[in-house]
Amino acid sequence: MWQKRAARDIKDLLDNGFEVTGENGNKDYNIESFLTSIEGPKDSPYENCFWHVRFTITPNFPFSSPSVGFVEKILHANIDEASGSICLDALNKAWSPHFTLRHICETILPYLLSYPNPDDGLNRDAAYLMKTNPTAFDKRVRQHSKANAYKVKDEKEQ
Repeated sequence: MWQKRAARDIKDLLDNGFEVTGENGNKDYNIESFLTSIEGPKDSPYENCFWHVRFTITPNFPFSSPSVGFVEKILHANIDEASGSICLDALNKAWSPHFTLRHICETILPYLLSYPNPDDGLNRDAAYLMKTNPTAFDKRVRQHSKANAYKVKDEKEQ
């Protein structure tokens, strides 16, 4: 059952312009673990940067959320910079089987990047900076993103 749902969700990603690859970036992937990418949301410090996101799906899917994490280092209050693990209720306690992988990529992750929650910080240094000096946080995130994203949109493309 979970394989059919995972395959349907992956097809939905592909049909909506998302690239799905294996761990090495090749086109051969399996439904248990694969990569896709998202673009940082407009008007966020992650804007114009692209991030690989790893999905790991277990046999409990869709009744439990997939494991979702960023591959490249990302500076964010709710993301562990070293592992890419995400601390977000929508992917844990508030998960619903109605959520799809595309919903995660198009709604949940962009919202997370646009509205970090420093009160539930997984990266305490980032959360502290965000709370005490939002301008410095924004500047540091923009610099960090340009240095660590797998792709940065060229200004000519904008």
